[in-house]
Amino acid sequence: MYLLKRFKPGDILFRQGDPSDHVVLVRSGRADVLREVGDDCILLGTAKEGEFLGEMGVLDERPRSATVRAASTLEVELISRQGFLERVSADPQLAQKLLVRMSARLRDVEDMLAKLHAASAGDKERGRTAAQPAAPVIRFEAATYAAMLYIGSEPIQITALPYVVGRGSEIGEPPMPAGPDLEIPDPRPYRLSRHHFCIASEDGAVQVRDLNSELGTIVNEVPLGHDFAQDRIALRHGENAIVAGGWGSPYAFTVTLS
Repeated sequence: MYLLKRFKPGDILFRQGDPSDHVVLVRSGRADVLREVGDDCILLGTAKEGEFLGEMGVLDERPRSATVRAASTLEVELISRQGFLERVSADPQLAQKLLVRMSARLRDVEDMLAKLHAASAGDKERGRTAAQPAAPVIRFEAATYAAMLYIGSEPIQITALPYVVGRGSEIGEPPMPAGPDLEIPDPRPYRLSRHHFCIASEDGAVQVRDLNSELGTIVNEVPLGHDFAQDRIALRHGENAIVAGGWGSPYAFTVTLS
């Protein structure tokens, strides 16, 4: 049902597009998660000891969405699909963790549908504020010169949540009932998804949630998205670093809570 295996730095554990026929549990070391976009290979984040890789693909039986490469000497547990399902059935904490992830994704969809409905009814502001408590003072600004070229150098004051950040649509793309609150131009090959991440008030905290984007979101060096262990994270008081579209993306921002 499972097999212990060691990898040297640079070894490939599986490739984007491969069948999702097993799950990887990192026992020691670090593994880089990479996405191939055209001729580019983008580092989405790094998985560490105790984290699963490829579990969502096994559950929904879809091909691998990313390539995983050993970033150091790596020991992993390779678990067959059936073995993983049996482990989930026998481990309530693991089952709860997976349910929370799937629930967060469903909530992302529900929030987006509520946002679109409010916009189509011509009452977007009331719809957002009715669903969310009053926001603290939140300042959003570019953290790199490249990001400043797209959104300007002046901080943006966020006054209502959820606040969605994403890519502007291009000619020929299907129309969207409502675009993101902050629509950023992004030339091909895209780093941003049309609805990439949102800032929302949940569970008594201001959180960033990746909206199932193609290349994920990194918040205070923690990668979020469907290729990682979590989809959302609470922001801390003061400054927070957000990178949309993988390490090295020009779309880097600072979000300050006060």
